[in-house]
Amino acid sequence: MTQQIPEATRPPTVAAQPFAEAALLHPEAAQPLPETAQPLIVAADVSAGYRGAKIISGINLRVAEGERVSIIGPNGCGKTTLLKAICKLIPLMGGDVFIRGENISAIGRKKLANSISMMAQISEQWFDFTVFDTVLMGRYSKRRGALSTDTSEDLRIVEECLRTVGMLGQANDSITWLSAGQRQRVMLSRAFAQEPGIIVLDEPTNHLDLKHQAELFDHLQTWVSKPGRAVIQVMHDLNFARMYSDRVILMHGGKLIAEGMPENVMNIDALDDAYGFNIRQFMHSSLKLWEDGT
Repeated sequence: MTQQIPEATRPPTVAAQPFAEAALLHPEAAQPLPETAQPLIVAADVSAGYRGAKIISGINLRVAEGERVSIIGPNGCGKTTLLKAICKLIPLMGGDVFIRGENISAIGRKKLANSISMMAQISEQWFDFTVFDTVLMGRYSKRRGALSTDTSEDLRIVEECLRTVGMLGQANDSITWLSAGQRQRVMLSRAFAQEPGIIVLDEPTNHLDLKHQAELFDHLQTWVSKPGRAVIQVMHDLNFARMYSDRVILMHGGKLIAEGMPENVMNIDALDDAYGFNIRQFMHSSLKLWEDGT
């Protein structure tokens, strides 16, 4: 039986808890989700961590169809831990996560892979597979049995996904031959080939040059524009978070501190408090260098 999502899981769009005893966040940061939007992900009072130690606690989060949600915050604040909890890669220490209304505790790995794909930070350890075969692995959850073989549809989808990210010309190359940025594009292609409804990305622009960073987000925007899809991503680059997000979530100390429209979250005092320095002044100074042509 499918568990019902608790009524109280829709989080406020301003701080749920006070942060550093600062004043309440600006009310204009609030940006309610449309009432008609379907929640693809709901995290209800989620706590998680490693070896018995909680890294995140009391997280309430809702991601609607068509949304691109970026999670920002300083190193060690629990961003990646939250993603792993949502994807059932680590056990919950409290609360519940629902994907399309179904509790992940009741969803098997293969079924879950048909709903959600996580593109993690790339590793330096790679097996000597071709680029094509690496992306083809994303079709595993679509197979009907352990002995089933790749279909013509599988091959067509892999080719299409590689073409989308500009890596079809390297399809027969070993993935060990590629640069880190090229591997990142291959992993995005594999996430697309999995055909999930939700793509979860952990620092997706690592190792990519500026051009390919922008292209990656353009690919994601095209992908998420189709019905029944959503993107949730951990971001370090605040400029890209502001440009390529419908909603931004700020975390600190394992807590959700604020959420709302990017331009609003980027203009609250808690942002500077969380990072420990004046981010807005830094960004304005950087922009001035470009404007002055120096």
